[in-house]
Amino acid sequence: METTTEAATKKVRISLSALTRVEYSEILEVPAGMTDGQLDDLVRQRYEEVDGGEFDPDNEFWERGECHFDAEDDDAQAEGTVALVDGRLVVTKNAPEED
Repeated sequence: METTTEAATKKVRISLSALTRVEYSEILEVPAGMTDGQLDDLVRQRYEEVDGGEFDPDNEFWERGECHFDAEDDDAQAEGTVALVDGRLVVTKNAPEED
């Protein structure tokens, strides 16, 4: 009689976030006599006034955000499987289940 034993598994949710930058730029004609302090005030004012939808993504800036894991229910559908191969953790994506 052949007996198969599978290693026990559990499910975790891996959550990754990245911080990206958006930028907005405009050229304004201002009175020649404006001081640096007044220009700084103008910058602060424009930051409050300009709609976020007018900002463009800066794809060169990428910073790691919060990354963590959480326990997941055993009945949750796993999107991938992790195996230890030659001392490395190897992630294999699972094929999507058909409805």
